[in-house]
Amino acid sequence: MLATVGGFLFGYDTTNIAIVEGFLPKSFISSATSPFITGYLFSGVSLGAAAGALVSASLIDRYGRKYMLIFDAFLYTLGAILSAISVNLLMLLVSRTIIGIAVGADSAIATSYISEWAPKNKRGSLGILQQWMITVGILGAYII
Repeated sequence: MLATVGGFLFGYDTTNIAIVEGFLPKSFISSATSPFITGYLFSGVSLGAAAGALVSASLIDRYGRKYMLIFDAFLYTLGAILSAISVNLLMLLVSRTIIGIAVGADSAIATSYISEWAPKNKRGSLGILQQWMITVGILGAYII
């Protein structure tokens, strides 16, 4: 069940930046000197997720799913803290990229981890629970 928290964070962290756009300090938006930077601010998680999924594939084989899931939780935490204390646009962009890497790694790690450790008769339903939690995370971001 704890592995599904990553699914919730996947959905929540991918969605929440679009919702808080109006709450970002004007200096962050005005310092976005190009459309690319503005676009990266709102899509950096998706780009980081692509990189995180690719990189984590080889690391999972080397270090194992359990340790990579723990490291993934660390990345989620680091990215969230840096996002919360961002003092400028660059810091926010870096934190969103770190969160994206965590999201991508989670997509590669959590479902397979659940499938490996779940009892045979619950494997399918727990794998679907992971996917459902992504949707719940998106909904949670919009509600909050």
